[in-house]
This record gives sequence, structure tokens and C-alpha cells, in this order.
Amino acid sequence: MAEKLKVLVVEDDPANLIVSVKSLERRKVEVLSARDAFEALDVYDNTENLSAVLTDIQLPGMDGTEMMRKMRAKEEYVGISVPIFAMTAYAFEDDRKNFLKQGFDDVFIKPVDYDKILETIQLYL
Repeated sequence: MAEKLKVLVVEDDPANLIVSVKSLERRKVEVLSARDAFEALDVYDNTENLSAVLTDIQLPGMDGTEMMRKMRAKEEYVGISVPIFAMTAYAFEDDRKNFLKQGFDDVFIKPVDYDKILETIQLYL
């Protein structure tokens, strides 16, 4: 199922980044990673055929929401849409609704269920 997926993971916490990368790689996903939004935007701009972006919300320098807005602006310019998912510890339903309203395709509460993430990505392909 997930052999052809290519996912960009954006996470500034080293331990969380390792868990995300290893969890997805064990599921046969090609994983690209970034430690902040600026690095993520560079990877996003220079990578073809991304299946999805999975990002933390609280990132240094530029938060995940602003990064997502910049990615969405590029999508409008180039005409290619990539699903962007938030990973957050903000577990209240109002927080989730707010992230969806801001433009994320879905929101996953930490600790995330990577099988659920892959199922959700498949819905967008």
C-alpha cells in the first residue's frame, strides 16, 4: 500500500523526528525531513511527487501554520496540491477545528497513529 508514498516530515524536536521518520520508513514510506519551516520550504520547493507534508505546529522561526500558508500559495501558482497535515499536542476539538479552518487537510494529535496517517494520505491520492 505505502510503497510509493513520499512524505516530508517537519519536526524540530530530535526525538519526535526520529520516531516519525523511523515509524514511516518501517511502513515502506520514503521520508524527507526538515527541522524547521525554512528547511521544509526548501525541500518542498525542490522535491517532485510529494505525497504529503506532515508538520509539527510549534516550529522555531516560523510556525507550521505560516509554513502551510506559504506552501498553499505555491500550490496556487504551480497548480499542484499536496495534502498538508498538522501534528500537534493541542488535543481540544476547538484547536483541531481551528487548524482545519486555517487550511490543514487534517490534524493528528500526538502521539500520532502512523497507520491512520497513511490511511488518510491514501484518501488524498
